[in-house]
Amino acid sequence: MRRLRYEWKHGGPVVTKAIIAICVVVWIVEEIVYYANSQHLAFFSMVYDASFVPALVASKPWMFLTSMFMHAPGLDIWHILCNMISLWYVAQPLERMLGHWQFLALYLIGGIGGGAGDMLYARAIDDPSAWITPSYGASGAIFGLFGALLVVFSRAKVDMRPMIAIVLLNLALPFFVPNVAWQAHVGGLVSGSGMTALMVGTPAMRRAMNFLQRTIMSAVVVLAVLAAVVLVCMHTSAYSSFLAML
Repeated sequence: MRRLRYEWKHGGPVVTKAIIAICVVVWIVEEIVYYANSQHLAFFSMVYDASFVPALVASKPWMFLTSMFMHAPGLDIWHILCNMISLWYVAQPLERMLGHWQFLALYLIGGIGGGAGDMLYARAIDDPSAWITPSYGASGAIFGLFGALLVVFSRAKVDMRPMIAIVLLNLALPFFVPNVAWQAHVGGLVSGSGMTALMVGTPAMRRAMNFLQRTIMSAVVVLAVLAAVVLVCMHTSAYSSFLAML
């Protein structure tokens, strides 16, 4: 506990460690539920309650948050392993730069942006399978952190080529690995970069508001935009049809 208080006071990656711990604990619970019976019925019930399913968002809005802490169960340990390694290396410098609460807000909004990306994709292709396919994982939130680093690096005049290469490599991953929700990656990237750009602000914004005020303002603005995107996606014939069947 003393070590934790010291890290919190001195800007250590306390929130990053907490997020990783939550993801690992949730994954262990998923494993237990997954193997509870051979048909995995309890697990699938859990998936449609906690993962992100575009057709169920209206009745289960908490999916925007809970889905970013879930990962693929069974023997597929690579999903959570790759995400947690990426999170550890990307999140630490951001938490130190932004502060604990600002970093947490950025992370959560990146994850919510990933859900909005899923909604937008389902509306764009208007395919029934896109509306009912569950997605889960921290990758949308992690891409939000990627977007934040791109903004920070560009403002600091740091060589962005390595970070751009990493982002492009991850965006290209769905072309080589099946069942990767690239649309959630894009949604997280756009949300995270947009929020960070507002947090950093223009010289006039920095004179008018302190960093905490800019963080609150940017979170409200990005959440409002994401809410508008989700509401627009809900007003489709396909979405209405799914709601009628539920």
